[in-house]
Amino acid sequence: MCLENTKVKMFDYKIYEENLKSEILGRSFKFLNKTQSTNDEAKKYSAASHGHTILTYNQTKGRGRRNNKWFSTPNKSLTFTIMLEKMKISNQNILSLLTSVVIVNTIKKKLKVNCKIKWPNDIILNNKKIGGILIESNANFQIIGIGLNVNQAKDDLNREISKIGSSLYYETKTKINLEKLLAQIISEFEIVIKEKKKNILKQWLDNCDHIHHKVKFNTNNEIITGIFEGINQEGEAIININGKISTFSSGIVNT
Repeated sequence: MCLENTKVKMFDYKIYEENLKSEILGRSFKFLNKTQSTNDEAKKYSAASHGHTILTYNQTKGRGRRNNKWFSTPNKSLTFTIMLEKMKISNQNILSLLTSVVIVNTIKKKLKVNCKIKWPNDIILNNKKIGGILIESNANFQIIGIGLNVNQAKDDLNREISKIGSSLYYETKTKINLEKLLAQIISEFEIVIKEKKKNILKQWLDNCDHIHHKVKFNTNNEIITGIFEGINQEGEAIININGKISTFSSGIVNT
């Protein structure tokens, strides 16, 4: 959701810098008054600082996985991209899971709100989606796009999206400072990205919304019903289908 004549909220660098505890990530930073997609903006950079972050409060053509549209509300959503040099990061094969752990950890620690994760990286609160992650890349960088519904009221949410989506404000009735939350997410990112893979996978499992639950799994346009048993070392979904264990590297979980 984006309005042509929206007056864009100015970015408060002071609040951001006061709350940014990272040494590298987010120290190189660009705020855009308006852009179609922060990920598309990041793809233009063949050279940038490791951890360079691009933010807008007015993203007009956000994307989710499988080219789904991501609707954001001007001045009320966090829509940003972090660029990580491929040569400087490990665990690239679980980067989307790692990022979802970062977001959930931050919201729990800083806002005392118990979010969950739906495989692989949807952020869930009270059974509704409030955030998503899109990992892309160019020659030198992993490009991590994050969209988070923060201060939307019910009327701000797209009518179709409101059936399955929500926001932190709508669920908690608490307004949140966007600059502060952004800085806190980036700070947590720098902590989690240094952890061992087994610790990251454990944190993901601890926060999974549907572990050991019956799910409908959409893969290659086929609907499979089974029990979600967890994830393997590659971050693939493990599903028990009538007593047979199968793994999937991509797909959509519906609970």
